[in-house]
Amino acid sequence: MATVPCGCSPGGGTSVPVSPVTEAPVANTAQPTPAPDSPTPAPLPPAKPVSDRPANEAGLIPVLEYHRVITVKPSRYDRRASDFRKDLERLYKEGYRPVALQDMLAGKIDLPAGASPVILTFDDADASQFRYLKDGTTLDPNCAVAILREFEQKHADWKTRATFYVLPESAFGPAKERTAKFKFLRDEMGCEIGNHTVKHVSLKSLSDAKVQEEIGGAVQKIQKILPDTPIVSIALPMGIAPKNRSLLGKGTYANQPYANASVMLVGANPSPSPFAKSFDPMYIPRIQAVEGGSGITDWLDQMKKGKTAYVSDGDPTTVTVPARDAAKIAPERLRGQKLNAVSTGETK
Repeated sequence: MATVPCGCSPGGGTSVPVSPVTEAPVANTAQPTPAPDSPTPAPLPPAKPVSDRPANEAGLIPVLEYHRVITVKPSRYDRRASDFRKDLERLYKEGYRPVALQDMLAGKIDLPAGASPVILTFDDADASQFRYLKDGTTLDPNCAVAILREFEQKHADWKTRATFYVLPESAFGPAKERTAKFKFLRDEMGCEIGNHTVKHVSLKSLSDAKVQEEIGGAVQKIQKILPDTPIVSIALPMGIAPKNRSLLGKGTYANQPYANASVMLVGANPSPSPFAKSFDPMYIPRIQAVEGGSGITDWLDQMKKGKTAYVSDGDPTTVTVPARDAAKIAPERLRGQKLNAVSTGETK
């Protein structure tokens, strides 16, 4: 699917002023010596439960896939800005909270009890995802980044975490803004920059050398814009893998190696829990943010009705699952956590 240039119209929403990004000064790492009678800080109280749903850390996780966020009539892969706002409101009300992709892969889903993780992903780095108004410093209120920032400001317990899979030669519109936008996503929003290849072509049609050029070349171009930033996740253009699938994991281009820890598909269902035997980080399904069968509303409805979502127990040292699902957990995926199998009707 080719990237179609499209901006965000200024109508609706709230303009969010954003200062131009500059290099942060080097922090002073020297630690002051505490006074002899300094009291030991009291431990923080546990976070308030998000819901009373029973823990189920063997449940499903929606990995949402967005493309353009627009205000005009959407095509197949677009989402209206108004619908994106509704998506966020629904997710919040139903107990979902964003988790960074790399934290999910590492099994570090540190959420309050009763909360469910959601992974937000954006493909193509279209200008409608991140655009300034004509003054060059104020976010267009209807682009994805502005909507996320506005939502985060309304909800103290919602911290935006997302992965933006970029096409480095056209990312987010004007080339002169690209470096500042990449830095803003990484440093101000805590988001990840991912690989979507250089030209967005079907990898299956390419030779091994060309596949590595598309993947490794994109890494090099992104790191030229944002040096010292690891690029360790790839979203397949059109969901099509190369004939030699091993090249998604690692390869070499222009004498520089690359490596990916995860591969994102295009559609069409939630991801298994990272603790499940069925979880494969190199084959992660996503839910497209569109309407209709297997779209975002359809899947969120199914997960709510079937009570199949991953629900946190609020304790990062344990993995709590219904006893009937204990066999679904892969022991090698417990990174020091204790498996806690709970019988129906039992409380943790």
